[in-house]
Amino acid sequence: MRRLKTSDVFAFLRIASEAHIRDEVKHLAGVVQAQGEKADAQAVGYDLILSVLEGLSAKGAERGVYEFLGGVWEMTPQAVADLELVAFRDKFKYWAENYVDRDEVRAFFGALSRLMK
Repeated sequence: MRRLKTSDVFAFLRIASEAHIRDEVKHLAGVVQAQGEKADAQAVGYDLILSVLEGLSAKGAERGVYEFLGGVWEMTPQAVADLELVAFRDKFKYWAENYVDRDEVRAFFGALSRLMK
């Protein structure tokens, strides 16, 4: 597993565009920016993933999520797709708690919001 990096912003922008969830992402970015130091990285991360999954499920384009998470989890997209649901949840929770901090979440969403204008 690894921390978020600059290329993840662009990868996520592609996912948001494909899933037609720009408005949801802009809203979450605004919440994170408004909360500042009080932003709950884990809660925002869960909201974001749920928004993405909802958007992608309707489009049948979930491959982008597998590629994004495979990158940050250092797994192949197929390995992410093949995870059992409980293992997926546990892996996401572990990553959010151990590899993503508030400053990174604010920076990630700040970059997203600036690029989505």
